[in-house]
Amino acid sequence: MKKVLFLLVFFASITVVLAQDCKMFFPSEEGTQMEITNYDKNDKVTGKTVQHILKREEEGDKLSVTVNHESFDKKDEKVADGEFTVTCEDGVFYMDMRNYIDDEALAAYENMEIAVDASNMSFNSDVEVGDKLPDASITIKASSSGVNMFTMTVMITNREVTGLEEISTPAGTFNCLKITYDIETKMLVKVQAKAVEWIAEDVGVVKSESYNKNGKLQGYSLLTALNQ
Repeated sequence: MKKVLFLLVFFASITVVLAQDCKMFFPSEEGTQMEITNYDKNDKVTGKTVQHILKREEEGDKLSVTVNHESFDKKDEKVADGEFTVTCEDGVFYMDMRNYIDDEALAAYENMEIAVDASNMSFNSDVEVGDKLPDASITIKASSSGVNMFTMTVMITNREVTGLEEISTPAGTFNCLKITYDIETKMLVKVQAKAVEWIAEDVGVVKSESYNKNGKLQGYSLLTALNQ
């Protein structure tokens, strides 16, 4: 009996260690709520997103977090909502690429059949300045009565950790990884852009900036509230 109890404790301790080795770049406690406010290049509010942690699940060395998100326009009217998942497994954190799609732009197609194919964004737990990160992509196809209405593809490439910076927002002050990358969006036309994100452990994106292909600022987002 003592041997059985010892084995149970031993395997439980292994599970805890494996879970601890997984570094989350997103909140993981149920009930946590975040608010991200979007601004144009002239510092005017263009909308916001509210994210709420619905569920945390641990299985072996895998940690999964289900997130509800609601998007609001500049008049504070809800334009879209949905769910996505972030996971950490084998020391790698994965962000659902649906978090990088403009909900307001897709709201007009909510009555259509939507198919999503994605390779999620990832970060190793031991990520450090100078690291090159894997590319990510998402393809969304919308159809109605079997007829394809549109296909949109978003490619994120040339991801690199370029620094460690302390970022202050209305939600607090955070130690962040600074990550730069290129974005290519294909729908009716191809649009190329660049982005910078500041990401904190157990918090996620604290600040982001988007630029056109010529390097001119188009807008930015800030974490404006965090209730854990």
